[in-house]
Amino acid sequence: MKYIKFLVLCAAVLGLASCREVDITERDQATRVTLSPTTTEFAATATTFVAAVQVNSGSLLSDLGWEAEITSATPWVTVSKTTVEETFVGTYDTVTEHKQILEAVELQIAANAEYKRTFELTVTVADGTVVPFTFTQLGAKADAAVSTEVKELEFLATGGEEIVEYTTNMGDVVSFTFTNGDGSEAAWLTADAVEVGKVKVTAAEWTDKTTGREATMVITVGTEDTSSASVEIPVVQLAATDNYFLYGSAAGDVEVAKAVQLTKTEAEGVFTITNFFCEDDKNEILIKKNAREHSFPYYALAADGKVVLVESEATTYTAPAIDANGLRALTVNFNDLTWSWERVSTQYAMPDSELANYPTKAYIARDGSMKVWMIRHMAWDGGNISPKLGSGMVKHSGAGASGTGGYAAADFPTTWDSMTKREAAYETVESGLGTLETYSDDGRVYTYQEMLGYEARFGIGYARYEQGPWVIGEKYTDARGTTYTIAEAPLKAQIDQYTGDNAQDEALYPMLKVQAQGICPYGWHVANAADWLDLFYAMGKASETGTHTYPVSTADCTYKQMINGGVPNINGWLRNTKYWGDQYIDEGADEFGFDYYPLGFRYMTQGFQCWSMRAQMWVPLPMAGSKPADYPSAGGGRINVTIKDNKTMTTALANLDIGQAVCPFRCVKNYK
Repeated sequence: MKYIKFLVLCAAVLGLASCREVDITERDQATRVTLSPTTTEFAATATTFVAAVQVNSGSLLSDLGWEAEITSATPWVTVSKTTVEETFVGTYDTVTEHKQILEAVELQIAANAEYKRTFELTVTVADGTVVPFTFTQLGAKADAAVSTEVKELEFLATGGEEIVEYTTNMGDVVSFTFTNGDGSEAAWLTADAVEVGKVKVTAAEWTDKTTGREATMVITVGTEDTSSASVEIPVVQLAATDNYFLYGSAAGDVEVAKAVQLTKTEAEGVFTITNFFCEDDKNEILIKKNAREHSFPYYALAADGKVVLVESEATTYTAPAIDANGLRALTVNFNDLTWSWERVSTQYAMPDSELANYPTKAYIARDGSMKVWMIRHMAWDGGNISPKLGSGMVKHSGAGASGTGGYAAADFPTTWDSMTKREAAYETVESGLGTLETYSDDGRVYTYQEMLGYEARFGIGYARYEQGPWVIGEKYTDARGTTYTIAEAPLKAQIDQYTGDNAQDEALYPMLKVQAQGICPYGWHVANAADWLDLFYAMGKASETGTHTYPVSTADCTYKQMINGGVPNINGWLRNTKYWGDQYIDEGADEFGFDYYPLGFRYMTQGFQCWSMRAQMWVPLPMAGSKPADYPSAGGGRINVTIKDNKTMTTALANLDIGQAVCPFRCVKNYK
């Protein structure tokens, strides 16, 4: 140790000689204390911790004595002084190994069967310097946790009350605080605990007519001495101006307590909102001024583009017609009490004029409602555009399932009109680049991008593993007006991630229910996983009467079963004598009338194939696929193949690689 002191002193002397003269009072001579090792967190088990104590005066080691104590009443930890032996290497003249005995502190920490806890050790040096050290011991019990599904609280200028529910493992050890944006206490908000896991938040009246006010509510559970956790909820109070709130059975069936606020425009008295509107037996679209409650008076949209003030039950009006369920941009002028709206649709959507070419049929769903399906595969080519949407199908059939027009994986076209990687014998006459004759009478096949309405490309994939149009983690708003965070659904290999309870699985993987319009006409969407599961359920209900060779059980109609091999016997109902012959078809299939045409499909590495033999359908659901692990895009969902003259009775929800597969799909009418 004396060698180290000598070197430090020499360095200081050399520094003074080579630089300027430094007054001794300029140097930091404070006493410092360090522990080695510097561990500050211990396991829940009984622990002995020994750390060498080093005292420094400024930059030099000090011989000052010291004492250590636990400053708080913590019978579960004791402290004593001890010594440790330390080995170091000196470099004065020769490299020499040295050993020294250092004074140390020893902590005896008892096992912790409760929650995380903390204690403080102080080291008091002979010169009066006191240095605290804080330690944490984990507990055998889980750390405090708190969560809530409440994303934001919003109050009108008049104030009011809201109930916030939360979940915690700390019982009633909880506190509530409110803080303004500048860090001050938000005294305009108060909290009253109703019961464990429920608190009533009250906002005072706000009179500012130009701006609202904001705060943050913090729910804190547990204590710092045991274990604590917190969750924050933004709180907003609107300015004291007129606000209008949309609700009603035809406004997406929004209940009045959750009425959606209209947005004020630059024009005085004119408000807008983009919302889902749906036809029902009343077509009520209602607006309440400065309140989220259904009471007289309120406004109602009338059929003639007028806004009616409903002052009592005696007020009558004719509700507007709603020709299709979907998103609309609504504008309401409260100056002259008029309204108008425009459809919010996709760029390649099939026009209403084509709807007459698509027969429809309603099937019962799991919730007892009726879902309306097109009972013909989509065949919309985009009209007068080039490239067109999708491709007609090459009538190639027969055993072996091989087709016409397959590229090697390394030779995919880079664009739809690329002649550098194009084989005329592999492409269609329709595209202008090939010789294959196709037909579209019973549907077309589409890339995943085309189905979702992102681009037209004559049904041509550009890569074996192509970046999909939906990016994992980004937001997507569907035709129902629901915003999703795009996420993959598990495949069969991860079947244990499904619970078997459909409601729980839809909560875990919301995109099972996404109503993506794609190129379906306005008011319709690409049949999603929930729609297909409901269709299988309808087969189960149809199986409950009459005689059936291939009955479907409604109990089997779960996502877990649909992905884990498929719902038994549904192929007997998808097939029909009209298109599939007379083998392996249930007695009720023709009456069920789904008209599942064996259109075939195209794999870009294999070509057009399986017309009149098989059918598989795109489902707008990101799934992992067989892509490389580091590839950024998910695969697309598919309803797996059903094969003519094959006794296989299950049809599973699986994955297809975007870019490789070009498949047909069906449309379903939008619903609440």
